[in-house]
Amino acid sequence: MTPARTYAETRRGGVVASARRVARIWWGTLTSGRFFSGWSAAVSLLIAVTVLGAYRSVDSTVEFLPAIAISVLVWALLVVLVLPVAWAERRMRRRRWRALLVLAAVVGVGAARPLLNDAAGFLLLHEPSTGSWVERITTNVVIWLIVLSLVATATVAYEATRDASARLRVALSDLSEADRRADAYARRSRILLHGQIARLRTELAQLVATSPGFDDVSGFSQSVRAVSHDLEDEAALPMSEIRAGTGPVAVPAPARRPLLARLRPPSPVVVSIAYAVGSLPYTLTTVSTALALFAVVLVFACGFVADAVARRSSRRRSATARGGAILFAWFATGVLFSSAAILLAPQTLPTALVPILAFPLLAAIIGVSSDAIHSAIVQTRRLSRALAAQTDAVAARTTRARLELRAAAEQLHGRVQGRCVLFAATVDERAATVEELDAFAATITLALAEIEGTAPTQAATAPIAPSDALAQMIETWSHVLEISSDIDDEARIALGREDVTRRVVDIASEGFLNAVKHSGARQATLEVTHQAPDAPELRVEVSSPGRLGSALPLTAGRGIANLGGAHLFQRGRDVVLEARVPLPVA
Repeated sequence: MTPARTYAETRRGGVVASARRVARIWWGTLTSGRFFSGWSAAVSLLIAVTVLGAYRSVDSTVEFLPAIAISVLVWALLVVLVLPVAWAERRMRRRRWRALLVLAAVVGVGAARPLLNDAAGFLLLHEPSTGSWVERITTNVVIWLIVLSLVATATVAYEATRDASARLRVALSDLSEADRRADAYARRSRILLHGQIARLRTELAQLVATSPGFDDVSGFSQSVRAVSHDLEDEAALPMSEIRAGTGPVAVPAPARRPLLARLRPPSPVVVSIAYAVGSLPYTLTTVSTALALFAVVLVFACGFVADAVARRSSRRRSATARGGAILFAWFATGVLFSSAAILLAPQTLPTALVPILAFPLLAAIIGVSSDAIHSAIVQTRRLSRALAAQTDAVAARTTRARLELRAAAEQLHGRVQGRCVLFAATVDERAATVEELDAFAATITLALAEIEGTAPTQAATAPIAPSDALAQMIETWSHVLEISSDIDDEARIALGREDVTRRVVDIASEGFLNAVKHSGARQATLEVTHQAPDAPELRVEVSSPGRLGSALPLTAGRGIANLGGAHLFQRGRDVVLEARVPLPVA
């Protein structure tokens, strides 16, 4: 395959992937139950009196204000008609029915608006109908679909980001208490370990200072046994019993950004297409076809100039200053286009002044929608990563402390107590020689130093057992969610392998993270089951009450994609993350 063909296929795949992503976002917005909002009404009013104003029959400046009045009147009537639709879409359970209702409403509004404009113009101003209704209806339907979808995408994405971020901040707040408990537990375990080892050293010194008999060595052995049991009990202590001072620490919400700061550089192609589609039918009825085509080319040329100027002038500026530069660049472009229209077709006044407002307005709508998508991705991903990282850190720190206590208990119970038993048998038959007593004391002293971590040659730290990793991950997330787990017996056997357990831990952790993002119930269920012998794999499922947000393509983290084969879906009233973990063939 040639490099040119490879590049072409890569580009084609990228375009297809982008188109699918845009389609998913649009469908999610359409079925969100929040398509129509106050912002829809506000922006539609601006569009109704600029790009789609009732100016077809306007021949003089005197007629301009009545035309605006008709546009506002028709807009108010359509808003009243859409209110029941907005009420109904928020109460429908089936997403497809919501989509059909919203689409029917938008198409209906787009089709009825030119008819209502003509009717109002005839009744109030005695103006006859002008232009082709087919072209005008098509133009209205397309423009309203584009504009209202962009506005809805922005509002739904901002709302979804706000909800998910609020839940993630609450989870981070709860986890801050777990972090302090982990620190307190680590300090407590080290203090306990050092204190008990110091106690055994003292007893050992007292033992070897005399000529110990069987009862003396047995008494020391019992002390070693008691210390090992104390350490085992401490290793099994639930984190909920650890006191860590005050309760959760609130994680501050990000500062509210002004509207200008939410304006990202819009795509000049999208702005130009939106304006050309909205203005072309009027242009074709007022100027020659050649001049209308020249106007379309000029729209795109002005769009690319505005984009270049906006990007260049907004470099190294604050977000608010950048938004102002973008608006000014598109406003200047509108002035430039209107000037060209007046020079080439002066008979189009005062309609030729519409681009002065239409260009910056369309640029602002598209720019804010772009910012909504960008913010949804960045903010949710940032908080998700912070929560996952802190969860891993707390789990690792707690697991390490428990592992040190268990390893110390095993050393005391096995190596130290075993040496005590052998020495007790020796002194039971006869008095120990000085060499035997010194060797016993040196062996015990070295073992205690290794347990405490102060031996000259320290043994490597034992790795974390797979079962410990999964159990500690569940315990850590229990500070954030109420978790119930169901792991069948065959799955527990498979979880003895570190690679399998690591994969299950990753899936479960991602599932708990999504439970926080998509649900306010703060409950989750983990199920790990072994599949049939002909398909050696584990099925891992994390479910939680809630609903997948309409902005799922915006907020689903990369974690799910990195899991490979995992998918997130709605099952009844639960959000479910399911994944399969292949088992190695024996």
